[in-house]
Amino acid sequence: MVKEVVSPTLWMCWALTSVVVALAGPFGTFDSRTFLWRLAYWSVLIAAAIVIAIFFRAVWRHVFKGRSETYEDIAVAVSLSIVFAPMIAFLNWIVGGPDAYLVMDVWSGMVCVLAIAAGIITFRRVVRESVAFPKAAPARDRLLDRLSIDKSARVARVYSDNHHVRVIMSDGSQHRLLMRLRDAVVEIDVEPGHWIHRSHWVSEAAISCVKQADGRDVVELPCGNVIPIGPKYRPNLVEAGLLTA
Repeated sequence: MVKEVVSPTLWMCWALTSVVVALAGPFGTFDSRTFLWRLAYWSVLIAAAIVIAIFFRAVWRHVFKGRSETYEDIAVAVSLSIVFAPMIAFLNWIVGGPDAYLVMDVWSGMVCVLAIAAGIITFRRVVRESVAFPKAAPARDRLLDRLSIDKSARVARVYSDNHHVRVIMSDGSQHRLLMRLRDAVVEIDVEPGHWIHRSHWVSEAAISCVKQADGRDVVELPCGNVIPIGPKYRPNLVEAGLLTA
């Protein structure tokens, strides 16, 4: 219960709702009272509603323990409307007299409280989920950790270069690493691609097309160069839909 009271999300909802209701000036308060008066009046009422709601949430959380939070939310909203609406009607009668009660009786107050409670609960859930589940940072191939390049860089292809491998990036830049090609490909664990030849791996994004040249199947790159497809690797391209059987 203490955790609920000190929740920044909860009091952000309180501040937002207080301002919106004060601007709207419901139940005859717009014409008869100033904005600051309305803001103070509704801020206190809504704060009281929040405290009562927290109490009900603690009760219903115990009752619905182990069940969906939706049951708890519905029970809190209904309980709050039953208890808090008469309080509002009574206070409005004290502040505005009989005319204020005619504007909002207990039943209309219950409907308003139920609608506001449902809105706050929905907003609270959206904010809480957006904070609890931030967007994950884009994944990155482990091979790129060996290179001093921008985090948004993508591998276009890699190929053997004597005892090194040559890494060609999507922006055309080239890098040379002392390692085996097979080990380099293992570290390309995000960018989708295919072995084309025993000395060549190409990302799917860097394959312009697959065609025949001089009676052989080849992969054409965006730069216009072609790489012959090794017989051992042809089935992989067929399975990927890049080549017909």
